[in-house]
Amino acid sequence: MKVTLQVNGQEMTFSEQELTAIVEEHFSTKTTKKAIEVVETPAVGKWFEVNPLNINQQLFKKEREDLRQETIRKLILEAFAEVKKNPEKYAPFQTMMPEKTWSSKTMTELKELAESLGDCIADWVHQSLEWTQRIANGETWEAVCNEADTANWYRAVLWKDGYVHQVGGSRNHHCDVPASYVHDSYTSDNCLSVAVPLVVKYK
Repeated sequence: MKVTLQVNGQEMTFSEQELTAIVEEHFSTKTTKKAIEVVETPAVGKWFEVNPLNINQQLFKKEREDLRQETIRKLILEAFAEVKKNPEKYAPFQTMMPEKTWSSKTMTELKELAESLGDCIADWVHQSLEWTQRIANGETWEAVCNEADTANWYRAVLWKDGYVHQVGGSRNHHCDVPASYVHDSYTSDNCLSVAVPLVVKYK
């Protein structure tokens, strides 16, 4: 059996075997690429996939002996509850820390920057789900909750209280707290020189 298709404006004829090989290679490549993306950890300028519906929630049912890990585990459970209440808002999404190319921005400007690069600045649920995805991908609780963050800058995230908070550590600011550390809040007029927005983009 031969099949003739329009490919890039040209007619091309394929045998059944050729089409099968092309389709198999396409899906094999797509699956491999997907697997690579899933095991990635957040990095500057790269989108990190978060799919709350595919995360094994059983990983977060058992209490943690470490206080810091247990605090984050409880926050993650709250985030799952928010996903259940607002499935469309927290449908599969991606997060990204942009490269910092400015000296300082107000919180309002950081929000606007996030909207220009993606859809919005991350809120506490997006951020918690990012940590959740990292653990589900195979990172340790220690890497997320105890060890010094490897990011160059803090992430600006909209927290539960309605204010933007700096989250994580900052190599460039010599702050060696973990990625899940939440700092004090800032008002919209506060100017920050050591943070980038955590950008959210819906798929």
